[in-house]
Amino acid sequence: MIKFYVKHLYTLIQRFSKGRMIFLSTLSLFISSVLFFYNGEGDHRKDLAISRIGSYIEGLRIVNKRNGMDSWVITARRADFTRDGMEARMDSVTVDIIKDRVVVNADSGIYNLNTRDLSLENNIKILIKDSVVSAERLSWNPASKILTSDNKVRMDGKRFKIEGEGLIATEGQKVKLTKNVKAIFF
Repeated sequence: MIKFYVKHLYTLIQRFSKGRMIFLSTLSLFISSVLFFYNGEGDHRKDLAISRIGSYIEGLRIVNKRNGMDSWVITARRADFTRDGMEARMDSVTVDIIKDRVVVNADSGIYNLNTRDLSLENNIKILIKDSVVSAERLSWNPASKILTSDNKVRMDGKRFKIEGEGLIATEGQKVKLTKNVKAIFF
């Protein structure tokens, strides 16, 4: 089929002598593109892990859809891929869990492209309803919809302040601090 198009295009270009140089340039670009993307085993698509090595993306946006609607969205100012292509190290990360109306912001994070797990670090703020949860490290497993942390955590609301160590937040905005919990209500 490609031969048909090339032959047809060549016939048209031959009629116009000025277009021969354009045709040859276009043809060589086309052939180079086909050879570059052709795998040799019949698979015309290169493995994405190979093309990610040493790469980075500015303005990263990862969207998970469920039933045709956005379920959660991860955005980052920049993501650098590790040498093995399995992880993306991100700066200025935001996670928007749409259904639960939870927004998580962090200075940095690591997204595992295989497991889809996300580890966040530094200046983490979780916005839940009228509360803000602060932490230095946090892990999120989107499959189980659980946020966890083993470090110090602080929750600030309109009428309370709670500090503790360890956090487990599940679907439905249920947040639990696990150790050394101190609360002030006003």
